[in-house]
Amino acid sequence: MRRLAKFLTVGASGTIISLSLLFLLTDIAGWHYLLSYSVAFVLSVSNNYLWNSLWTFNDRQAHFIGLGKYTLVSLGTLGLGTAILYLLTSVIDIWYMASAVVTIALVALVNFILSRRFVWNRPKLEHTTKLY
Repeated sequence: MRRLAKFLTVGASGTIISLSLLFLLTDIAGWHYLLSYSVAFVLSVSNNYLWNSLWTFNDRQAHFIGLGKYTLVSLGTLGLGTAILYLLTSVIDIWYMASAVVTIALVALVNFILSRRFVWNRPKLEHTTKLY
């Protein structure tokens, strides 16, 4: 439960990044909301990987292989999130920012389960020195 709380705290920082960029790119730069969401997602996921590696899963291995696995997990959740965002915004006609908040909340749990299972799934090996 403590790890989930850490993961969600890191996710909250990523959410702030994601929603800020989504709004700036869509309303200020004039991009389509799905393109803005994708760019914002990639940048927030990079933030999240760094902080989850350093804090949430600091007792588990990740390194460069973990980054690759995290990228694959994130691509899957990007696809899921994009579909949910499109459904809520373009089909149900909810404002894209409100849709993004709902989307992020729904995708966060899936991301946690997949990250814990596939990215940070092994404890770190302790370095021991034996004196003979």
